[in-house]
Amino acid sequence: MPYCADQDVRALCKLIDPTEIDPGEVTGFITKAETRINATLKQRYTVPLADPVPAIIQSIAADMAASFVLDKHYSDRMKDQTSLAEVYFKRAEHDLRDVVEKNLLEGEPGVVEVPRPQPPTRKPIGSTTGSSYVSPIQAALEELG
Repeated sequence: MPYCADQDVRALCKLIDPTEIDPGEVTGFITKAETRINATLKQRYTVPLADPVPAIIQSIAADMAASFVLDKHYSDRMKDQTSLAEVYFKRAEHDLRDVVEKNLLEGEPGVVEVPRPQPPTRKPIGSTTGSSYVSPIQAALEELG
């Protein structure tokens, strides 16, 4: 299931004539956004995320996909649209960073955290003096004990 819908992306591109944007193109940009989101989330979560997709991820995907649409169609023609694309993309990146760093998906249905790797443990150092040797400190402790 996609992280956001075609209409979520189009709602952010209100100044664009809807007939200029092919639905397949929007789907492609949603997929591109999901790929970027998953690449970031996989540090902490099992991806792709299960349905229902958390609202913050839907918002990030829509912002990112809309930024791709705006950038493709209007970067050369309309300076304001390019700025809007940058705003959407920066907001999406910032929100995505927060999701990972602040563990914002904790407790969301269907979200599974990836087990964090544990640092390797060192093997205990073995004695070089043989098993019959008792150090003076160990002998003193045994006498007290």
